[in-house]
Amino acid sequence: MNFLQLFANPVLSKEFRIRMRSGKTPWIISLYLAALALVVFSIMYFKEKEAYSSTNYFEIFMCLSILQYGLIIFVTPGLTAGVISGERERQTLSLLLTTNLSPLQIIIGKWLSALSFILLLIFASLPLYSIVFLFGGIDPQQWLKIFGVYMITILAIGSVGVCVSTLVKRTGAASVTTYAIVFAYTALLFFINAMLYDIINIDLAEKMIPDDSFPPLNSHPLYSWLHALSCINPVNIVVMVFMNEKSIFGNGASQMSDPYWWFILYYGLITIIMLALAVFFFRRVQIK
Repeated sequence: MNFLQLFANPVLSKEFRIRMRSGKTPWIISLYLAALALVVFSIMYFKEKEAYSSTNYFEIFMCLSILQYGLIIFVTPGLTAGVISGERERQTLSLLLTTNLSPLQIIIGKWLSALSFILLLIFASLPLYSIVFLFGGIDPQQWLKIFGVYMITILAIGSVGVCVSTLVKRTGAASVTTYAIVFAYTALLFFINAMLYDIINIDLAEKMIPDDSFPPLNSHPLYSWLHALSCINPVNIVVMVFMNEKSIFGNGASQMSDPYWWFILYYGLITIIMLALAVFFFRRVQIK
């Protein structure tokens, strides 16, 4: 099996045609872009009386980015959690298993087809970002990094949804399970990160040097763990991209490697692992 056979398979082509031929698709795209445009022009209207500042257009960039990231977090689990369980409910899974497609091709086809719609929404919003570039206030590198965060988050959450869909027989239960995993993981990661940060600050406060200067965070033995957790925390990464910094901690923390690339690498690895598990569980369905 070559690379083209993996991504150009009948499952993906069929799902693309069904989704794009739906009469709801252009309406959803239009309403989504209209809502984003309303936010952009509302901000511009209320900032009209203020003196021109690139900060105003940076706020537009932040609003657009936060809204789109929220869309990714809330919509992606629902789109992917029913790709296999839905076939079970429609009693078409047995027909899918009789085709010449390998489990890997089926999983990849279902995964990409489920994510195609949200990717279309993201790319359709690109013209709105041109307003920010027209008036300045944003570094193109920040824009590229934000879209990198979008892409890897979509792929990672989507892979979790597909994996859960191979295990849970009902679409509703699979969706609830996927949402629970995503939000429990995010909340637990944020809690551990905050707790570790407080522990380090308390320890360093007790070791303040005579001139009352606060020791740098990276002088603490637990700092490497804090840095590692920060690298995989989506909230931290988004903040760092907005602030155009390599760390949110300061005090020499920027001397360490850029967390953004560790974030991309980590969630890329999570995506591969989840897809591999989905293929493994799907093969067990074939055997049964």
